[in-house]
Amino acid sequence: MRRVRKVALGLGIVAGLVCSHLAWAHPGRTNSSGCHNERATGGYHCHGGGGGGSRGWSAPPVAETPTRLQVIAIPRARVWINGAFVGMSPTPAVRVDGTKVRVLLEHAALGRHETTATLDPGGTTALTLRW
Repeated sequence: MRRVRKVALGLGIVAGLVCSHLAWAHPGRTNSSGCHNERATGGYHCHGGGGGGSRGWSAPPVAETPTRLQVIAIPRARVWINGAFVGMSPTPAVRVDGTKVRVLLEHAALGRHETTATLDPGGTTALTLRW
C-alpha cells in the first residue's frame, strides 16, 4: 500500500510540473531581452529570458511606448499609412514603425492625396488632413 502511495505521489508531482509549464505558455517569439509585442492589444511584455548572464527571472527592461498615428481626413476618405490600408478616416490610432510616415488618402470624388508627416516618438499623433 505504501508503494502505491509513493508511485501515485511521484506521478502527481510529475503531472503537476508538466501542467504548470503548459499553463503559462503562449505563442509569440521573443527578442534578445525575452520580450515581445502583443498584436491584439498593442502592449509589450517580457518573460525574463534573454541574453543576460543571470539565470532565472530578472527585472524586465523598461518598455518603449509605441509611436501611433490617427488620421482624420476632411472629407472622409480611405487611408493608407506606409502602404498599408488602415480603414476609413477617422482611423483608430495605429502603431507605426519609425517617426516618418507616408499617408495616402483616396476619395471617390476628389481622387488621391499623398503627404508625409514626422511624428513624435513614443506618442500618439492625430493628423488632420483637409482637401
